[in-house]
Amino acid sequence: MSGNLFFMKNTVIGVVVILVLIIGGIFLLNTEKAIAPMPTQSGADILGENSSILLYKIGENFTDYGFFSYTFTANTEGAWYAQGFMDLNNDGVFSDDEWVIKNGVARVIKNFPNRFSFNLPKALTAVDTESIPVKIALTKNKVSGAGEIAETDTIVTTASVETYELVSEFGMDVSGANEDLKRGIGATITYAEDFEETGIDDSSLPDLGGGPMDCFAIATANNLINMAMQNGRRDDLPEDPAELISELKDFMQWDNGIIGPNFLTGKSDYINVLGLPITTEEIKRPTIEDLADAFANGDAVEVSLTMIRSASGRANTGHVLTGVSAYQDGDDAGLAAHDPATPDGTDTLDISMSGGDNPFILLEYPMWDGIVFIDTIYVQTWNGTGTTGTGESSTSLGAEDIENSVGLNFEGVGIEGSFAHVKPGEYSEVYAVATGLTPGDEITGRLHGGQHTGTPQVIVVDDNGVAYFTWRISQFGTYEVNLEDIDKSVTVIVN
Repeated sequence: MSGNLFFMKNTVIGVVVILVLIIGGIFLLNTEKAIAPMPTQSGADILGENSSILLYKIGENFTDYGFFSYTFTANTEGAWYAQGFMDLNNDGVFSDDEWVIKNGVARVIKNFPNRFSFNLPKALTAVDTESIPVKIALTKNKVSGAGEIAETDTIVTTASVETYELVSEFGMDVSGANEDLKRGIGATITYAEDFEETGIDDSSLPDLGGGPMDCFAIATANNLINMAMQNGRRDDLPEDPAELISELKDFMQWDNGIIGPNFLTGKSDYINVLGLPITTEEIKRPTIEDLADAFANGDAVEVSLTMIRSASGRANTGHVLTGVSAYQDGDDAGLAAHDPATPDGTDTLDISMSGGDNPFILLEYPMWDGIVFIDTIYVQTWNGTGTTGTGESSTSLGAEDIENSVGLNFEGVGIEGSFAHVKPGEYSEVYAVATGLTPGDEITGRLHGGQHTGTPQVIVVDDNGVAYFTWRISQFGTYEVNLEDIDKSVTVIVN
């Protein structure tokens, strides 16, 4: 990703190069729109000893990812990288194969947890334990080996291990689920701990919870509160966040969740009623560059997720997060977000682009046992002086605007192929998505290439006329997916 994605004026190129070298080549994209200075404290000075591991089960099985939660005892404006080890065999030694959080970009805010997604080791789920010894560190630069982590940046403590069984989350126990209907769950409505005192990220961005399947409205409420407070308009919103969420649900036509078109029109109508000078841009199927631009240039971002191919056979569904920041550092990239489905704090999720001609952003999301990708981002911009009663309200989006939004739409039957290196060195996956089909039909897909010689999958077309196929592979090469019922095929080159 080129530097001019974030810095548009040639006159600052020299300064940018210096700053990039100072912080190890990472571009931090957040609501402050600035690269943080090099910290002066040591990591151990600001790490809290209260650490936890969050694991999730759907049915009898654990999901592929968990959360490693850090806490901090002080604020800092510096750039930090999180390192995390778990003593999985309880031998008192933290080895490289127990290094589960490596160079995670941390958001250090006093008394506000930062959770990092990690690939769940089998050793952690093989034993029933309520705690585990951990070594956590904050380093000023990326490290390639454990020996580079200074003792002054490190603490050894005991982390609680908490396992949650997912049932009501994302409407799993409610009929009618599909990937276009965004669902989620939260706890009692509350601001983040010490929210007003700490001034979350200097932007007043709350991390609200809410009722079952309220995620779209909650993510929007977080951002509206933040933008209104930053521009002196908080009094124009309902004082009680629960009332704000309820009003948004009404405008967005909540019905056991909210669909994208209703979100756009409902939000726009609500903003017009309040007289807030906010416009919203919808970007379907964003790239990491699109995500970076959204945080660099917008005032708020909602991130819409599609959740498919559940290993436990759950129906496809969707979820929405309040975006906080994004980063890309060489091959590493991540999204920081406030999630209505997790406790107070910032969740940092690893992201990557799938392969193929039409890639999408894959997300390592602990609360699903299948594939999660970003289908759409909604970028808000405040277009006014911030004084009550001034500025132009956003124009309502009609059906034509929604149909013409950025994205890929098939006419008739279409098929796409892509791939992802899910567990590098272990296996990758080839994906095919067929659209424009008849809901309820059974479609047979066959994969040719590598160890596959026509390996079949039979998929029932969902209510949106879409069928999703996934094959696990262990070799690079050229693969062909054939859908024999509709005589369509696509080639995927895995490299």
